[in-house]
Amino acid sequence: MPMTAPEKNPNPALGILLVILAFFGFSVMSALVKACAGAGLSTQATMFVQNGVALAAILPWVFAGKKTSLMPRHKGLVLGRAVIGLLSLYFYFWAIKLIPLLDATLLQSTTPIFIPLIALFAFREKLSLKLLLIVIAGFTGVAMVLNPGEGPLNSGDLIALFSGLLSALSTILIKILNDKDEPIKVVLFHYLLITTIVMAAWALPDWTMPSARTWIYLVASGLFYAAFQILLIFSVKFASTTTISPFIYLAVVFSGLIDWVVWDQVPHPLTLAGAAVIIASAMASTLHQGSQDS
Repeated sequence: MPMTAPEKNPNPALGILLVILAFFGFSVMSALVKACAGAGLSTQATMFVQNGVALAAILPWVFAGKKTSLMPRHKGLVLGRAVIGLLSLYFYFWAIKLIPLLDATLLQSTTPIFIPLIALFAFREKLSLKLLLIVIAGFTGVAMVLNPGEGPLNSGDLIALFSGLLSALSTILIKILNDKDEPIKVVLFHYLLITTIVMAAWALPDWTMPSARTWIYLVASGLFYAAFQILLIFSVKFASTTTISPFIYLAVVFSGLIDWVVWDQVPHPLTLAGAAVIIASAMASTLHQGSQDS
């Protein structure tokens, strides 16, 4: 969950619709990234173009309405969030190249399960027995998806799981920035700007011109990524994060359907069982944290 915000104009139905559209866009974006990887494009080249397109796409929204300075008030936190968000997305895209889209999205969605552990070790926050059981259940689901009894662990699975850990760190930083009243426009603008610059420096020295079809995938992935960010931001203006959080995991369903239709990937029954456990645990963790914050 990238941010939290009070319900200034409560309209839960609209908020739910927006978050469903947001994560449908996220799933399509992920599929386009996988298609770019299948065309031989490096992860850094994909991220450079995608984030550059997304940055250009959000500029009208950033500059719309009341004039706001784009200079962050909490520069260190904004920079830290940008770097950790960049790494989380990089490892997620790397995982997409190696494993089915469903598995990558599912393991990356473990963010709410990691958040209580980070809060415990980084901020010395107490872990209640209920939350501890939720976390244990969540990692039981992860073990089911990884299915170590079938042989050596797939590096793609571990990379996707690490992306989920980094996403949890990013989410905590965004929560801190939100509590400090840092405008979300500023946070998102600097995230996309820094990601674009860093990936340009990495990708351009070994740049290979993509094909016309791959360019379409790249530009479309950037537009879907921008739409995902903006739809998610607006969703929490109309409904609380507690209300919309269960619908975030539709990204796993959308990714599974895309895997099945496009790549003819049928998930292992143990993966489906593990997915159910992870999603239930992640939802329970999110709802528990929401009740603690209220």
